[in-house]
Amino acid sequence: MTVPASNQCPVTVIILTKNEELFIQRCIESASWADEVLVLDSLSTDRTRDIAREAGATVYEQEWLGWIGQKERAIALSRNDWIFSLDADEIITDQLADSIRRAFRGTPSPLDGYVVERRDEFFGKILPNTKRRKLRKSFIRLFNRRFSRFNPETIINETVLFPGQTVALNGPLLHWRNTIFTAQMYKAVENASLEAELLSRRGVRARGYHLLQWPLLRFLWLYIGGGFFRLGTPGLMQAMMRSHAEFLRFAMLWERQNVNRQLDPPPSLCRRVRPGSGRPRHGFISSDTGNLAAGFPVSAPSPKRERA
Repeated sequence: MTVPASNQCPVTVIILTKNEELFIQRCIESASWADEVLVLDSLSTDRTRDIAREAGATVYEQEWLGWIGQKERAIALSRNDWIFSLDADEIITDQLADSIRRAFRGTPSPLDGYVVERRDEFFGKILPNTKRRKLRKSFIRLFNRRFSRFNPETIINETVLFPGQTVALNGPLLHWRNTIFTAQMYKAVENASLEAELLSRRGVRARGYHLLQWPLLRFLWLYIGGGFFRLGTPGLMQAMMRSHAEFLRFAMLWERQNVNRQLDPPPSLCRRVRPGSGRPRHGFISSDTGNLAAGFPVSAPSPKRERA
């Protein structure tokens, strides 16, 4: 759908991409209310850039600079001061687009940050928004680059710093990717690692009981307090996955703070065989049994037989 120029808002919608050919067209089309849609692509190997250009977006290429660095680069390339940050697998609903238009019919303060409510999809169902009120108010997606910037201390779920008031926009922002459960679990592990690093930077200490306490509280908050039980099995799966991500976050943090890596076992358990001692060069000798420790090669592998 093409929006007449007179109805377009003086906003640049920035989208970061890498191999997003399945989603980029619908994403750009949902932002047709904006004066400019800018796609900053991280060297995709599929048709992402071609599809984005055909859909009317301005496309640039940039090797990955990290989430904050990449978004700052996209902001610098924008022709408008007002910026809307959009993910490639998100959709701006008609209600949200109308709310943005209404904001620009007046005189929006460039000091303010505009909050949107993102709703996640899981197996074709829209999940309840279970974020705490404070986190909901910090979910800024529309801001003016002259007075606002991304928080450089965040390495995941980046936040915007702005000097003015928080203004809520009506209408949901849909996050609809419809990925398989395995892919979502991989993403949860990846995010948990980043979140553990962020907690470590903030000086949070992980205790053993946190590995039980926080996942349990997270599950109860989501499944009962958040109403995930109303979604049946998908709701149970989502609550379990998110509580498991909570476990991973604190387990990785505990590991960072308590585990000292050592490649070899201590001498009290085994001693390395010296070269030229008449015994196999590879492997370890157990100090208790005198047998080669399991799992280490004790002789050179036999040559592979060539097929006739």
